Amino acid sequence: MAELSVGVQNANTYSGDRQVALTSLSKTNMTQDELDSCIQFIQLTATVIGIGDDTAGGFNAGASDVVHVLSEGAAPAAGSNFGGVTGVTAAVVAYFENLT
Repeated sequence: MAELSVGVQNANTYSGDRQVALTSLSKTNMTQDELDSCIQFIQLTATVIGIGDDTAGGFNAGASDVVHVLSEGAAPAAGSNFGGVTGVTAAVVAYFENLT
């Protein structure tokens, strides 16, 4: 884990035991039901704090191929058929914890 040097920290640096993960969900032409199932799976261990995707104007059911989920809590276990959803592959793109 990367740590901030004392000289780099300032009043705007959050320090605590917070864990934040950026997870990508990938599937060609993901449906709303598939996205909902993946989000519900992440919510078993974390709080979802943001969702964004690769298309203009937000998630487009049947058209979006990559969705990014920002969550607070334990990072979801990445892999294929994520959360039991056939064809969805998840990858934890970034994981932030315990910034000290």
